Amino acid sequence: MTAELKVFFIYAISVCVLLCLSLYFRFVMKDIHHQMMINRFFLFIEFCLLSLFYFFVLKTKFKKLFFFIFSALYLIYSVQDYTYSKPGEFNFSLLVVECLFFLSVIVYFFYEKILYSISSPIYYSPTFWISVAFLIYFSGNFFLFLFSKSMFKDPDFKSQYTIIYSSVTIIKNIFLGLGIVINSNSISQSNAGTGKFDVDLDTFYPTLNTKHNLQ
Repeated sequence: MTAELKVFFIYAISVCVLLCLSLYFRFVMKDIHHQMMINRFFLFIEFCLLSLFYFFVLKTKFKKLFFFIFSALYLIYSVQDYTYSKPGEFNFSLLVVECLFFLSVIVYFFYEKILYSISSPIYYSPTFWISVAFLIYFSGNFFLFLFSKSMFKDPDFKSQYTIIYSSVTIIKNIFLGLGIVINSNSISQSNAGTGKFDVDLDTFYPTLNTKHNLQ
């Protein structure tokens, strides 16, 4: 398994764990304050893990400095937003910034895929389908997050928010699953290609047979 796919699986596990914690605080403990803290922590973890994922995927020379600087800036912005926000309040601008950042990164990823020649079609790569999934997710939710800051208190907007966000998330998960399936197929094919055949063939010595015939 490649380094970027290891990061992706860590990301998937983190999503499951933090989502369960968020739901626990929301519906069991009825603690909105701690739920918002979990959501903020999840955003930063998601930002860092996706940055690390594309750090391994991209080929640009400045990727280490680029992702380190933006991850640090995102952390500073998250801490500042948490400090000045009211208890239980969530600022959707964190989501807007994340969407803009990774939309730019994913577009550049596809640019590199076009720029550099590859030995196999791009749709055979699991990173392609993972990038498609996040492109749909961030582009589909960008304007939703952008307008949520001023309109989230509207009951009609809340219902539309739930429908749009759920639909985009389901589509994203379908493409992520497709990337995992393609990765498992590529691993099985590579294992089949490197398999050894234990066949006991008779030893052939052409020089010895020639000498025997001459005698």
